[in-house]
Amino acid sequence: MGKREHFTMEKRRYLGLDGLRGICAVAIVLYHSDNLFHPGPIFQHGYLAVDVFFLLSGFVIAMAHEDRLKAAEDLGHFLKVRARRLLPVFWIGAAFNIAIFFWMAANGFYPGYGWALVWIVIPITTMLMLPAWGTDEFSPPLMNVTWSLLVEWLVNIAYAALLFRWRTRTLAILVIVAWAAMSVIGYFTERGWCVGYQMLSLGLLRGIAAFTAGVVIFRLHRQGWFARLPLLSPELLLTLWLCIAAVPTFTATPTFDWIAVTLLSPALVVLLLRAEPRVPAWFKPLGDISYPLYVIHPGIILLAQKTPLFGLNHGPDMLRALGVFALCLFSGWIVTQASKLRLPFRTATA
Repeated sequence: MGKREHFTMEKRRYLGLDGLRGICAVAIVLYHSDNLFHPGPIFQHGYLAVDVFFLLSGFVIAMAHEDRLKAAEDLGHFLKVRARRLLPVFWIGAAFNIAIFFWMAANGFYPGYGWALVWIVIPITTMLMLPAWGTDEFSPPLMNVTWSLLVEWLVNIAYAALLFRWRTRTLAILVIVAWAAMSVIGYFTERGWCVGYQMLSLGLLRGIAAFTAGVVIFRLHRQGWFARLPLLSPELLLTLWLCIAAVPTFTATPTFDWIAVTLLSPALVVLLLRAEPRVPAWFKPLGDISYPLYVIHPGIILLAQKTPLFGLNHGPDMLRALGVFALCLFSGWIVTQASKLRLPFRTATA
């Protein structure tokens, strides 16, 4: 394959990856919907979607920036481009969720939080994607989703400052070592791979492993390694991910987490790349809404879980829970449209 073909392929948008990102965002919303549909989370392995986010991020950022970084792009310009794409949507979602947090705190739904935490520390740390010191949560208004966004920024910095220069083999070794370490740690925690906001160092380990794996997949894809793989239905591949996220569990599952993160998720990404010619157009809006949905849903879920607003604070109700889920989707769509007014938001390109 010639250099011109490589350049064309690297600049295109992969709708299959859009669809996977969107389905992962839906899985996160359902994972956070504890005690709304039924007791406990409806997608008990939805937390593994975070590793897929990191994996996809590594692929699309390498696709968009690797040649630029090797040519002339410096770290400052790279981060400026990333900030323009990500921060406006994040700040919209953060402001929305902080407003809900203020209302809930003022009405007694956060007992024990002092005024300094409620009105100063938590809003500032949330907007800056920092841990909310003084609480037992990373970001109370955002249900801790900000830890993964902070990790992504840290990994982005590491990639643009150093990792893009490493050979593919070296990056693959880094992936193996990081995933091996995470696997070992998973057997000595009470949550398997469901860690991150509680121990940011482990979240960073998850992030660097999956992100770097995405970079490796991009490089191999550019070299044509996956051209002979079977051409499977993209809809089937997304359904397989939903099945992974929906696997019920009543205890930590480090073995299943390891299989899902290190084997199944990369395989789904590779097969979706191969299936790109068959991807339907509706995968695109799934990708468009994924990031807005990720940052806008926490406040709505908290209102449903902790207040009588939706009538769900005393027990699950399938119909009302579907209404809350629909409201999350609608809010994500609104944020998506708002972000396009000034800055087009694309989730399958960096």
